[in-house]
Amino acid sequence: MPQIDWTPDMHIGVAEIDAQHEKLTGMINALCYAYMDGKEREVLSPIINELHDYAHYHFTTEEKYMKQLGERYDFIEQHRAKHGEFFSTVIDFLLRYVSGEDTELTPELLDYLTDWWRDHIMGVDQGLGEVIRRVESGE
Repeated sequence: MPQIDWTPDMHIGVAEIDAQHEKLTGMINALCYAYMDGKEREVLSPIINELHDYAHYHFTTEEKYMKQLGERYDFIEQHRAKHGEFFSTVIDFLLRYVSGEDTELTPELLDYLTDWWRDHIMGVDQGLGEVIRRVESGE
């Protein structure tokens, strides 16, 4: 199960968002490590709840920036849809697991989570960072 190594190329050039990305990456890694160590639901649940809450906070931050950019950022709806996808596929499943429903974490789900997160940062978030930096520099 791959962990996410936080590397300089993952920075989008917006300090607030970069700090949040790094924190979320740490939370995702903590969940993966706990799972790989064979931890039970009682240990995994608080990590999942914190991941849910912080992901919501982070996506709200990104969407605040998108709203401020307005028409200068052409991908607002697509970017928001990606955030919705994250909650509807990964977070909803994790919350069902926390609530004790008949679901189990699998390496495949955690692989999907790490891949989705890495792809999101390196894709749409890099584009968002580029537009924010251009606007802030007066271009």
